[in-house]
Amino acid sequence: MSGKTRSGSATGRTDRDFLLGVVFILISSLGFALNQSFSNALGSRVGVFEKMFVHNMVGVIIFGVILLKRHISFVGKEPKLLFYRAFWGFLSTLFVVIATTFSSRPLFELSVLTSTSAIFTMITAALWLKEKVSRVQYFVVLVCFLGVLITVRPSPALLTDPFCLFAILGAAFGGAAYCVVRKLRDAAHPYTVVFAYCALSAVCALPLYIGKEVVLEGAGLCPLRDFLYMIGMGLGVSIGQLFLNLAYRKAEASRLSPYSYIQNVYTLFISLFVFGQTISVYSYIGAALIIGANYLNLEAGRRASRKEAIENGRKEEKEPAHGTIR
Repeated sequence: MSGKTRSGSATGRTDRDFLLGVVFILISSLGFALNQSFSNALGSRVGVFEKMFVHNMVGVIIFGVILLKRHISFVGKEPKLLFYRAFWGFLSTLFVVIATTFSSRPLFELSVLTSTSAIFTMITAALWLKEKVSRVQYFVVLVCFLGVLITVRPSPALLTDPFCLFAILGAAFGGAAYCVVRKLRDAAHPYTVVFAYCALSAVCALPLYIGKEVVLEGAGLCPLRDFLYMIGMGLGVSIGQLFLNLAYRKAEASRLSPYSYIQNVYTLFISLFVFGQTISVYSYIGAALIIGANYLNLEAGRRASRKEAIENGRKEEKEPAHGTIR
């Protein structure tokens, strides 16, 4: 095989992996948008820890059965790293659920704070994973954040709501957890990573649910509708977590993180068509900015992938061929 052919095949493979990563992160963002929407619809009718326990048990059952049937390891090759990913993911989800449960601010305004996870992911990827972050990527993240601000036009009261701090903490721990997913790409199966996150979250939430909400507050069985909402939360987070893991196996975290802003576009349409909320023209302008910036990031990412593949192909060409002497 010629060097040109090897370089071309590597370029095509790298470009295809990046595009798959983008598709997976878009599906993941839809799952997380559904999770937050169901949590917001439940409000404070259901306790935080009951939400956490029930919706994570959905993932435990789904991925536990898959792991058993396919004889896949429950701990992978890096149990310590897997624990960090699961625990940071648990804290991220817990803080976001607290914010969407108790904050008086609209879901749109809270999305401004939770979508800063893209910024935390990019910073963590640069400092810990030593990924190169281009100026285009920084520009895209800033434009996306501007689009979110235009979309929700948050009021000054947003910063005085104490529960908004939980949304920011959720974004920070989420960014760290996403980078661990990238580190785990060769150490644990995606089903293992999602199962570990759901299992740890359910185990941590159960004693708090029983002790605080059942024993102290006297919480009883919730209505069927609320239970189905929590099942919806579980299906949303299962989809989000699975495709997040698949995405970060395909491309660098810093390249994919800006696409998580698409979650705000999904939330926009869910609020419009499901909850019947009125959407202003500013929301459409913000959504257009987010989509346009991510298209720019897509093209820049594809060019970077091709350039990286060509450079790797040239390195292979310079390496001496090792063959058998006849």
